[in-house]
Amino acid sequence: MLIRTERTAEWRRYFHRLFRCMRADYRRGEVDPAELKRQRAIALRPIVRGLCGVVGSYYIIIFISHFFYETGMDLPIMASLAGLTSLASWVFFFWTRGTENTHRLEISGLVVNLLMYINVVAYQSLHFEPPKLVYFVLLTLVYATSAVSLRVVLPSSLVAIVTMFFMAHHAGYPVLKQHVWVGIAGIVTAFGMAGIMRTTIFRAVHARVLADKHRHEAQVLAHYDALTGLPNRRSFFTELDVALIGATRGHAFDLALIDLDGFKPVNDLYGHSVGDALLIEVGKRLRAVVGDGGVVARLGGDEFSLILNRQRSDDALRRFGEDLCDALRETYLLGGGVCANISGSVGFVHSEPAAQWSASQMLERADYALYYAKQNLRGAPVIFDRRHESEMQDFGAVDQTLRSSDLESELYIVFQPQIDLRAQRTVSFEALARWQSEKLGPVRPDIFIRAAERSGLISDITLILLRKALVAVRDWPADMRVSFNLSARDLRSLPAIRRICDTVRLSGIDAQRIEFEITETAMLSDLDQALEALALLKGMGSRIALDDFGSGYSSFGYIHRLPADKIKIDRSFVTQLLRHESTVKIVKTLIDLCGNLSLDHVIEGVETAAELRRLEEIGARYIQGYYFAEPMRAEAIRAYLTAESWREGLKQTG
Repeated sequence: MLIRTERTAEWRRYFHRLFRCMRADYRRGEVDPAELKRQRAIALRPIVRGLCGVVGSYYIIIFISHFFYETGMDLPIMASLAGLTSLASWVFFFWTRGTENTHRLEISGLVVNLLMYINVVAYQSLHFEPPKLVYFVLLTLVYATSAVSLRVVLPSSLVAIVTMFFMAHHAGYPVLKQHVWVGIAGIVTAFGMAGIMRTTIFRAVHARVLADKHRHEAQVLAHYDALTGLPNRRSFFTELDVALIGATRGHAFDLALIDLDGFKPVNDLYGHSVGDALLIEVGKRLRAVVGDGGVVARLGGDEFSLILNRQRSDDALRRFGEDLCDALRETYLLGGGVCANISGSVGFVHSEPAAQWSASQMLERADYALYYAKQNLRGAPVIFDRRHESEMQDFGAVDQTLRSSDLESELYIVFQPQIDLRAQRTVSFEALARWQSEKLGPVRPDIFIRAAERSGLISDITLILLRKALVAVRDWPADMRVSFNLSARDLRSLPAIRRICDTVRLSGIDAQRIEFEITETAMLSDLDQALEALALLKGMGSRIALDDFGSGYSSFGYIHRLPADKIKIDRSFVTQLLRHESTVKIVKTLIDLCGNLSLDHVIEGVETAAELRRLEEIGARYIQGYYFAEPMRAEAIRAYLTAESWREGLKQTG
């Protein structure tokens, strides 16, 4: 009994696997079910249409043969059935052309099967011939090999075999006995062939659909950013090449590069998941602003690009850029209740077919406009123009010359004094970089410093200039300090800061006499990294001064976090002192702020006696500017200090 139960269970499992293989939705979980169904319909369509074509042709022959072999009322009956079967088969042959609908294929196959069945039943009813009962078995084989689904195979085959058994039974036991095993063999063969054929076809279809899916995913990964879904760098350059070809045919366009300001602090503070969510939202906002007017791509990190289909005028492009910056500046509501505020700087460039720029050349100009925006107009758009072209050419020449020059001999330092109005004496000098190139002659500091920052040479230049400044400090009075400027790149590199600290220690100069100046721009590029770098400088005893204070947009947002000893108030306030009373109030507020925070202050750019008097009235103490002295070479400082000593002596004598 136990053995019989086990065998029954084995047979049950066998038929379960067989029917599962014959199901249309076998193994569909790995791919899109709708696409799998569509591809199966496409794969089965030639079989159904082949059936319709063969049956349609076959029954044309049968239709003609009936006129030779049938007589009486049998002729119209059999001829009509054959003609109807042929006509219907051809109708379904054309009806299923190009179809991707499984139900249409099922209906076609089922109707054609039924018509063939009716033809055989009619013939046997009018001219019963026991040997021709085998036609029903042949029908099951046709059904098995041509059916779209089990819903067609099962009823068609069962009806054919049951009809055969019924007619054989009426013909007598010997005929029934003869056809029982033929029918059983036919039905088993039919189901076996149906299962094997369908399983083979469906597995092939499934493999093809899965391969297409993987190929599509590979194409998506190759051309689209996995995080934002935007075109990636590779796709962007393809689109840019197409746009440049279009520009030569009169379809001008605009190119933009966008860099997010303040993204890294958000990413560092809240983690990469919030940073990723922020980038996704930025991509959505850019798409919303651009709409159908161009292509939005992510080049990597927090850098995005736009290809605007239609070239705008400078004013229109500037308004578009402002709308873009406004959209990026709005508060971001991210997961976990996080609210983030960032901005974006944008560099634009018009396509110029006459210039015949390549994709990389056009991108270089957009990048320069972006660089200019980040340096001067953070969070605002800049359009590349002829002035930028000239500067960029100068930058290129400067960059190449920097790389090939003997910087140790060509770079030098000039010093501008900082005056204590209360003590009426110089208390410090700011070290200012100068470059007298053998090839280019004197090069403006803002040009070669920016070129050095872009080329990565700035850290080497910083060390050269620092060593020269420290050599000069040895000859100064022991209470005299020097202010030395650090770049954003210096602050972003802890190894560079460590080399600076080592240089100070090896010089033998008291670190307390050295004041390192940093700008808001340098701090904002990576606040946490900058704070770590400043901690190293403070750790060896040096002072920290925040340069150009008030020229940025978020000074008060982070000043409490800085280990600052001094704030340098930007010259832009001094130039407005005598014109606007509100500027006087702002400067006085900044001076009071420094007092409340126990910080020194230095006001830069004082050039006239009127400016000096106004500053004295509001409590300014430390002043720097051309009114007192222009920057001087190291060898001129001794004479300057000597003259200052004589002046002090005369005052005391008087």
